Amino acid sequence: MKQDDARAFEAIYNRYFLKLSNTAFKRLQDRETTEEIVQELFVNLWLKRHRLPDLKIPESYLQTLLRHAVIDWFRAQARQNGFAAEMLAQPDRQTVNATEQHILYADLQQAYESTVGRLPEKCRQVYALHQQGRSVADIADELQIAPKTVESHLLKAQHTLRELLKDYSAVAVALMISF
Repeated sequence: MKQDDARAFEAIYNRYFLKLSNTAFKRLQDRETTEEIVQELFVNLWLKRHRLPDLKIPESYLQTLLRHAVIDWFRAQARQNGFAAEMLAQPDRQTVNATEQHILYADLQQAYESTVGRLPEKCRQVYALHQQGRSVADIADELQIAPKTVESHLLKAQHTLRELLKDYSAVAVALMISF
């Protein structure tokens, strides 16, 4: 294959394609994705044929290439399903004008303040002090309540804020109510 022998490549392809496909399918559980990954593996094998090491056991080399290709596919999926997916689902950041962003932020800020205003009095006091950077112990001393009570109020505030602001972007809400 290193000497551009297409028949040598075809022999390797015919010998290992099905076995590699079965191995990939066990991990991916998707025929189309499996076929794409294995086909791409063989295309890259042909394109890099002049730089391949001398292989006594091509199957182990191909299995290693396949393992790396599958891992790369899972990493790409994780990135797409994570924070990047949320950002991609939004309109192109360069086309959204500053006025629209300002309005969206103002709406979120108003909803946040309204939600904080709905908290019970003591809970709102504890939350406000905590947002000022005060420790649980300091808040407990100032309000003359137990530290566990302070923690309970903070958890209640966090839960209420998350529940009432759930329609807003998860990232924006997390930034607003992070403890």
